[in-house]
Amino acid sequence: MIPTTRIGTLLHADHMATIQTLEALERRIAGARKPPALDAALSGWLGDLAATLRAEVETHFGFEEAHIFPLFLAQGQTGIVEILSQEHETILPLARRVAALAERAVADGRFAESDWGEFRMKGGELIERELFHIQKEEMGLLAGVAMLVDAGQDAALAEAFAATTAGQRDDAAALSR
Repeated sequence: MIPTTRIGTLLHADHMATIQTLEALERRIAGARKPPALDAALSGWLGDLAATLRAEVETHFGFEEAHIFPLFLAQGQTGIVEILSQEHETILPLARRVAALAERAVADGRFAESDWGEFRMKGGELIERELFHIQKEEMGLLAGVAMLVDAGQDAALAEAFAATTAGQRDDAAALSR
């Protein structure tokens, strides 16, 4: 979907940054049965991953729930809000757990075998759920927003979102490497 609103464009950019982060996570965990040795580069990446997961998911979801979902509810569009809200409730603890495991590995200077197994499992589940969630938002939420907001609402939402997420996209771009 090509967004037709400013807020849609910003949400889309946030989705693309999240996809880059998830793809980088997938590259790190794919096929790696044993915990990797943590050198400075991997420790830095894990720290950035944890910060990005927390910020992107908590901030992005929070913005949608506070600013976007009410627009849908005011128009009686409860179905999409209910589905996406339930997904937020499932994805948020997963993202937090993956972040916590990454932070613990950095703090310990290594992944414990059990933590690595959980990191891979929860990371894989996060990737799957979040990618599917983003697809729904790209196809349904952004199209709906374009139909529900006027130019003034669009500008106000875009301004609020930009202020809320300042600096996060740069962090996500660094993680995709």
